[in-house]
Amino acid sequence: MLCIVSTPDYDLDGFVELQLVSQAEPSETRRRVTRIATLDGGVVLNDFGFSDGDRTMVLRWQPASRAQHEDIERLVQTYSQLQVAVRSGVYLAAPESYQQGSDESSLRLLVVEKLST
Repeated sequence: MLCIVSTPDYDLDGFVELQLVSQAEPSETRRRVTRIATLDGGVVLNDFGFSDGDRTMVLRWQPASRAQHEDIERLVQTYSQLQVAVRSGVYLAAPESYQQGSDESSLRLLVVEKLST
């Protein structure tokens, strides 16, 4: 599966194409709901709806080159937010961690919002 990671602002080198080894979609869909026990044995629910900002995305790929590693590392070190294009849409996300590996590298992103409809 093809994935594009890019900078939100113009950067001549701020674009990396990744061929993912597994499907990378945001984590489970969940609502912002809490349950509070009441003194009479019942419950009260506070439901604040759904937000893409509660999701996490993990990208996994086989490293293609040293240059690819350097590009991803620079993006993570330089930008607090990145745009990520996957099959389900385009997301604005904050890079949480980047793990370089010889067989598989991974990038963990905290989704801020979904940019596409």
